[in-house]
Formats: sequence, structure tokens, C-alpha cells
Amino acid sequence: MGISVSIKAGDDKDTSSVQASGTINHVITDEERKNFGIEDHDLKEAVGKYFGKKPNDAYLHSPTPWNDLYKTYHWPQVETYLTVKNATITEITSQPVIIATKTFENNSDQTGTFNAGISDSVTNSVSDTWSKSNTVSFTQKVSYKVGFLGTGGGGETSMSYSHTWGESKTESQSVTVGTDSGVSVILKPKEAVKAQLTASRGVMKVRVEYLVYLRGSVAINYNPTYKGHHFWALDVNSVLNAAGKATSITVTQDIEVGFYSNSKVELLNTKDQMLFAQNDSTRAGGPIDLDEVQKAA
Repeated sequence: MGISVSIKAGDDKDTSSVQASGTINHVITDEERKNFGIEDHDLKEAVGKYFGKKPNDAYLHSPTPWNDLYKTYHWPQVETYLTVKNATITEITSQPVIIATKTFENNSDQTGTFNAGISDSVTNSVSDTWSKSNTVSFTQKVSYKVGFLGTGGGGETSMSYSHTWGESKTESQSVTVGTDSGVSVILKPKEAVKAQLTASRGVMKVRVEYLVYLRGSVAINYNPTYKGHHFWALDVNSVLNAAGKATSITVTQDIEVGFYSNSKVELLNTKDQMLFAQNDSTRAGGPIDLDEVQKAA
């Protein structure tokens, strides 16, 4: 089962979520053996503390002499496992930003209706950093799906991608916010209005913790025999515990999601006084008459 991370970025923790799951494994590598402190000398010392006597030989995986002990006795090789420990939202911040402005002016001598729509492109992004990822040697891909609430015309947009585990990269997606139609305003001769496209710029921080641990048997050889046998298979975690060594390593991935939400088109007069604001839930039913708007105010 591969590892997958699913994120929904909203305005706050109530509208946001993160889920991560999965486990991957492989036969322990030399680098992982070093990081767990069980290279040849240390492994024999640890076996001695657990089993009462240092062996002549100790192995963690195939091949071994004597027709390969793992294959002959069907013992499990020591494998490194990587599993998701937990995933949490650590922080969400949001601040209003002006994305674009456009001024509409009636330079004719007749009252007219003008399309005051405005739109622009913004970029949602996802980046990550890792700690202790070099302690293990996984090359499998991690699948990501990130959803952005309230972008792309007010609905949800999403992006899916995969990266090699432990790889720090940035993914980005351009989306259009605002509208080029649906906002019209009645302007008298020489009257002007400014359309302003605003949105909330959010940053969501997520932390995913992975647990790295070992499973399998240490194959050992005694010559002469010990406790009546040359060959023994010992649980690797029991050996680690007896030697006071860590049985797991925690690797941390910090993900930062940058996104836009709650875009709206605002109409302002020449004194930058708000006249009207439109988002997806407040569509104007027809052309906006500035005289009527100002009377209502």
C-alpha cells in the first residue's frame, strides 16, 4: 500500500482538513543499518546482550553462507517499514489583498450601461520540506491531492501530483478569479466608477509525521554451537531493545499551501467609497444604477 496525502485548504480549520495514510517497506539498506546503529560490530554486541553470547556471524538479510539461512529456514529478512504516524494542520492565516483594479468612465454625452467585470489569474501553490528523510532510502512515490475551497469562480479547484518520498518540490496552479461578465453599471455622462477585484490570500501549514521501524529476524551463527545449535533467528526489535537502541525513527514533512479564496468584485466611486460588492452568492440582477445605490446608502 502506497502513501497518500489529501489536503483541503479553506479559510479556517473548520473548513480545512488533512488526511494521510499508507505504509511502504523494503529490505534494510546499509545506510539504514548504520542509522539504526546495527552495523556488523554493533549488531554482534547487541545480540550478545540479548542472547548471552556474541555470535561469530550476524546477518540482517540474504544472502548468507550455509545455503542462505533465510531461504533454508524460511526466516523473514529484516525490512524497513515507513508508515504515516499522524497528520495535523498547524496553522492557517488569511489576509485580504487587492488583485486588480480597472476604471470605467463614460466619456460620451449619453447615459450608458458599462460592463464592469474584472478578472485576473492567481497562483495556488504547495511546497514542502523534510527533516531526517535521509535516514531511510525509500524511492517510492507519494501521491498528493490538494483541494482549494472558494477559488476558480467560487467553487473548489484541486491539483493532484506525485513526488518521490523525501523530495522537496513546489507545485503550482494558476486559476482565474473574478468575472468578466455579470457586473454592469449605469453611468451618466462624465461619470466614472472603479472596479476592484479582491480576495483572501491564505497560507495553510500542515505537518505529516512518518514512523520508520524494522521487522524481521537477525540470523546468527555460533561456532562451536551455542545452546545446542549453530544457527539462530532472533527478533530484530528484541535485539535493539536489549542493547538500548532506538526501535523507530520519526521523519517530519512540513507542507505549506498558499491559496486564494472569497474573491469578489467591488465597485467604488472616484473617492474610493464602496458602492457595491459582488461575489458568487450576490449576483446583481441587472445593471447597477449608481444614483439608486447612493440613495439607498
